[in-house]
Amino acid sequence: MSTVFDDASITDLETQYCRVLAGSGSDADKRNAWKILEQKMAVVPKGDVLVEINDADVFSSQIDSVTEDLLFEVDSFYIDRYAVTNEEYAKFVADGGYEQMAYWPEDIFPQVVQIVDSTGIPGPRFWQNGTYPKEKANHPVVGVCWYEANAYALWAGKTLPSCMQWQRAGDWPGDGNGSKYPWGNAFDPERANLWSDKTNGTVPVDSYVEGATPNGVYQLIGNVWEWVATLFECNDGLEGTRVAVEQPMAEIRGGAFDTYFSSQATCQFRTGQPLMMRAQNIGFRCCTAIEELALPSDPYAFLEDEEQ
Repeated sequence: MSTVFDDASITDLETQYCRVLAGSGSDADKRNAWKILEQKMAVVPKGDVLVEINDADVFSSQIDSVTEDLLFEVDSFYIDRYAVTNEEYAKFVADGGYEQMAYWPEDIFPQVVQIVDSTGIPGPRFWQNGTYPKEKANHPVVGVCWYEANAYALWAGKTLPSCMQWQRAGDWPGDGNGSKYPWGNAFDPERANLWSDKTNGTVPVDSYVEGATPNGVYQLIGNVWEWVATLFECNDGLEGTRVAVEQPMAEIRGGAFDTYFSSQATCQFRTGQPLMMRAQNIGFRCCTAIEELALPSDPYAFLEDEEQ
């Protein structure tokens, strides 16, 4: 769940609209925030997510309720239509996101000062002098660790999706077992920015429209792997015995521009990276629970505004 901050701490409505909708702002502010939310986020309907049997015990603490042996029920929620961009992340940096400890777990406070760009300024690993290449404003921000992704999400009034939410966002149009890809069950290299497309890097977050979900969520497959809130745990694949790893890891989902095997770029494939990993092929998107958003006293007023 997101934390509600004072309205006075909201510095940019275009990125912090969920903070407005979770706070005590005016009806006018909430109407404006709802308009932005409807443009930038999509509703994922409540439903079941199918997992492999060896993963069922790993996921049991991450879902809302179990409906059948391998089906886990996920409540409806909003998810970002696009991965967080360099331009959006820059607003978090400019607002002092790396200096505001409310956004960071206490146990990593000493390490936050070491999370800097290539020139030693707070920011994503591959930025220079506190900023990104201007031609990549609408590309997904990369070079951010799991803690940076969580800090941005908190600043925006959102959260990272859980592994179940992320998977539900991509495979919900399926036939009950979930689609392998957002567009269906057949791999199509022209629908996602993977190694097979030979782009050798990221592309704008609104590219590959043919690979979007029916409700308009882009690039869940390809372009960049995406951090999710769920910590990564693996087992031996035989008796479900969990395997200890040297460093705490979080799941990443969806594949990236350099993912060679299409089998690793599906809605179901899961892998992980250390929480402090700041790779050139990992980004993130955010989500929010529907019950956290407050309607204005007249929830249809913003529709009337559009008609005028």
